[in-house]
Amino acid sequence: MDYSSDQNISQIISSLSHELRTPLTILSSNLQLLKSNNLDLEATIRAETFQLCEEALHSVTKFLDGIHFLNLANKQELRKNATVFQLDELVENVLNKRNTSFYQSDRIKIDPGFKQKQVCTDRDLLTKVLIHLLDNAYKFSAKEVLVKMTVENRHLTIEIEDQGVGIPPEETSLIFMPFYRCNNVKMLSGTGLGLSIAQKAIKCLDGEIEITSEIKKGTKVKLKILLDEC
Repeated sequence: MDYSSDQNISQIISSLSHELRTPLTILSSNLQLLKSNNLDLEATIRAETFQLCEEALHSVTKFLDGIHFLNLANKQELRKNATVFQLDELVENVLNKRNTSFYQSDRIKIDPGFKQKQVCTDRDLLTKVLIHLLDNAYKFSAKEVLVKMTVENRHLTIEIEDQGVGIPPEETSLIFMPFYRCNNVKMLSGTGLGLSIAQKAIKCLDGEIEITSEIKKGTKVKLKILLDEC
């Protein structure tokens, strides 16, 4: 597949238009509803209307935050701030937070053999990486997502394996491009920024990412990060 610069620009413009226009349309229509009724709506309808506005605003903010992060990375202005923290607590916090807003079941399984580990790296960047990789694995698979973590010789290795739709072989080289979405998942919601953000964050963490996949059988993501000496 020839993903030329013109196609890339077209993809970016299309994604920007969609990701901003949809939530802004929701905001506009619901604010107009509140205005035209002078807020005099049945309590449940009023609450739902405000909730839709909040969700639309959150969607825009998240999208712009992602673009801002990639812009900082492209200008080489990302800085790692290493601190000591418990890895198991970070993972638990990510899952608990996503359980209320994104994950609707316990399909994400952490390797029971993993022991409590204290690590030193950038907590915020690692959190960002985990959120995007777990979101992708969860979204593109209706089955269990398995997570395995090991810490050895100052290296943190995390493996995330799903049993989902997989990545077409001819598109593997394109998946880290901002806004790029594989042809077999375009019917699902998404911005095409997740893997780009994860890759930039992993690079800032002195790490590397490897993805292997097979159509209709699933995808395995393996990342290896050099831990700091705090």
